Amino acid sequence: MSEREDRQTMDSALQRAMGSRFSRRTVLKGAGMGAAGFSLAAFMAACGGDGGGEGEGGASTGPAEVFSGEPGDTVEFANWPLYLDQAKDKDGNVFHPTLKLFKDETGIDVNYEPVIQSNEEFFGKLRPELQAGTQDDWDIIVITNGRQFNVLTANEWVYQLDPSLRPNFDSNATSFAKDPTYDEGNKYSMAWQGGFTSIAYDTTKVNGEITKLDDLANPDKVGQNSVFMLKSDMPDFVMINLGIDPATSGPEEWKEAAAWLQMQKESGTVRAYGAQEYIDEFVAGNTNATMAWSGDVLYYKVWLGYSDFEFIFPEGGALLWQDNMLVPVGAPNAPGAAQVMDWYFDPKIATMVTEWVLYLSPVKGVQERILKDGDGAVEDGYKGYATKLYNTANNEFAFPNEELLGQTQFGANVTTDEAAGEWDNIFLPISQG
Repeated sequence: MSEREDRQTMDSALQRAMGSRFSRRTVLKGAGMGAAGFSLAAFMAACGGDGGGEGEGGASTGPAEVFSGEPGDTVEFANWPLYLDQAKDKDGNVFHPTLKLFKDETGIDVNYEPVIQSNEEFFGKLRPELQAGTQDDWDIIVITNGRQFNVLTANEWVYQLDPSLRPNFDSNATSFAKDPTYDEGNKYSMAWQGGFTSIAYDTTKVNGEITKLDDLANPDKVGQNSVFMLKSDMPDFVMINLGIDPATSGPEEWKEAAAWLQMQKESGTVRAYGAQEYIDEFVAGNTNATMAWSGDVLYYKVWLGYSDFEFIFPEGGALLWQDNMLVPVGAPNAPGAAQVMDWYFDPKIATMVTEWVLYLSPVKGVQERILKDGDGAVEDGYKGYATKLYNTANNEFAFPNEELLGQTQFGANVTTDEAAGEWDNIFLPISQG
């Protein structure tokens, strides 16, 4: 069975599994985490201070030493569900073509485990081992920029990368993947996939186009009890649309965003505050408009035919986020991990991933390759599949230009106990009250 035929036959299975697919965004930024919450202060207290890498379990060796030597036979890779290309062999067994190609080229096997359901849960399990210096399960982990990422780097529980071992990254990483504000110079991380948080709406259920943040608080536009808000992202998203840079924001700006959210709450438009369940509510028709993650809406609109769905940036802009590959301290095969991480910055390899996960690729040249794959699908007689590839490649939210990227910002980089506590005190009462 060809890879294109295999992709088509597995589309229905993918649709059934979309709940897991979306769950990797459950704790997108770790800010305002719902009933249980997530406190940077609690993590830092459990870690014995505010980090710095001098305590037990922190990295004490330099990148050249960590990543030198011959790689081991196997790399242990922890990632989110349905976040890597798949195919079936002749016996019907599912495998990952890009990892097979990696083994064919390097001789290194990769034990890929989709075990991360949320940043909070995964890090909660990993933290005791990192703190004790006994972590030896994983060579690569994937964590979203935000609080857990900050704790890992502040405590030096992830190794500094050797910049001499990432030629593909240096040549092919997109502008938004290089030198992000949360990891200047990519000292610790390399992007896996990313996306935007913005607004989606059903064109058949709202009164005119949605163009600005205030539309989500206007019952004449979106209806009563009809809007889903993402708890984790709404503070940053609102700040961006109020003209506030989250990266330089402080308590006064946070209170300004909270005031808008409280106004929206009192307008009666909000149906719920939550996380990945937003897409189920939207697809079921229970919400008319919603905060949304770009890859989710792209999948339903382009690949499943929900043509009435629109994903837009409001006038003030949108939130940009990235999931990042890191090498945790104690990794048994750090040299092998470095090879795997750079492997995914080869445009050919990155294209194979993007055609499956539909999120924002951190690699240049992927768009052009998807268009070529569309041409190939036409030649092979798979016109429906080709149309989906073309629509993916031509979607501005899958492949943004610099102008669109200029309308996005990363979220606030909360790094201290005091700031984390104040942030939660300001925003949690809105979603929990």
